[in-house]
Amino acid sequence: MDLQAVEALNEDLTEFAADIFTYLAYRGQRDYGQQYLRGLMLDGKRKSVEPMAGRLGLPRQNLGHFVAQSAWEYTEVMRRVAARAVSVIDPAAWLIDDHPFVRYGHGTAGAIVQHCGEREQHLCQVAVSVHAVSETGSTPLHWRLFIPQVWADDPERRTKAGIPPPLAHRTKQQIALELLDEIAEWGLRPPVVIADSDYGTNVAFRNGLTERGIRWLVAVNAGTTVLPVTGAPITAWAKRRPAIGVGELARTSQGRARRFLYRAKTADHPARCGWFAAIPVHIAGIIERGHIATTGQRLLPERTLLVQWRCKHDAEPFRAWITDLPADTPLSALVQHATSRWCIETDYREMEQALGLGDYEGRTYAGFHHHVALVSAAHLFCLEQRLNPKGADTV
Repeated sequence: MDLQAVEALNEDLTEFAADIFTYLAYRGQRDYGQQYLRGLMLDGKRKSVEPMAGRLGLPRQNLGHFVAQSAWEYTEVMRRVAARAVSVIDPAAWLIDDHPFVRYGHGTAGAIVQHCGEREQHLCQVAVSVHAVSETGSTPLHWRLFIPQVWADDPERRTKAGIPPPLAHRTKQQIALELLDEIAEWGLRPPVVIADSDYGTNVAFRNGLTERGIRWLVAVNAGTTVLPVTGAPITAWAKRRPAIGVGELARTSQGRARRFLYRAKTADHPARCGWFAAIPVHIAGIIERGHIATTGQRLLPERTLLVQWRCKHDAEPFRAWITDLPADTPLSALVQHATSRWCIETDYREMEQALGLGDYEGRTYAGFHHHVALVSAAHLFCLEQRLNPKGADTV
């Protein structure tokens, strides 16, 4: 937005910032929080501290200190963002994801050479995130930086980057569950959790959701082993019926697939459609069976396998998901959940291009989380303005 557009929203932004930053102890922190939001929304090629301070007419050192070193908890900002977001969009699901941030300094907290989206292997940080999604819109609810094992085992690097001493290495799946637990402490609970195959193929992650009483729909790969449901109980270690792969089972149900338009045409993207079928299954992987047997349940629970083909007569399925949603859940609802990831891809694009999500140049653990929390707050403010007739010109 240009300066005039931001100034026109000054009253709404003041109210929003007062709510989001109300817990900050000092007025100066609250003022810099609001100014940082203004800087993120103002037009400009980069949204790092120095160019934003120049556009805002603020001392670079002061703005930099606020985001990189000032002692305020980013989780308190995210708690207020999450509560406000859930109230605004009434989410139908929460999505778990992880997002890479390209970096150029090996001293940046958590940065190692790893998969980095379109750049493939590159020095980057990766943060696990939780997003609320509905037909109204979508927005981040929480973030946490992934700390690789090599960082966790290097006290000197940790100290320089300000990584808290108690913080140990956690897998991305463990971080996702911890984020859900923290959001639950805020009094918020997901209707259903959606995740890609990095999470969906992880037995501990699926079981962690089930143990928390959270419904899930997660992507799996074609090699995931399953058993078709016949109506007869199947024990965890039954050997009479050998398990088969998702891809093989999918082909037997391809003839009853139905076509759904799951993404309407927009100015930026063509319409997306596909052929989908839902198949009752038992997940039959060795680890899954072992977990069930050790809990004393013995019987494999019934799940639903959702399969997508790009065209009705494609030889191989395009994507597959497994869910513990009730067996009578309409196919249209399953398709809507499974294909809702494009919403957060739109979020990432807006936050990267318009709000400077990846532009932070500091190296500290706290600075990174401060920045992504403030970007999330700015994104929510823009979403609120879009849902309000007065906000027609916001990003």
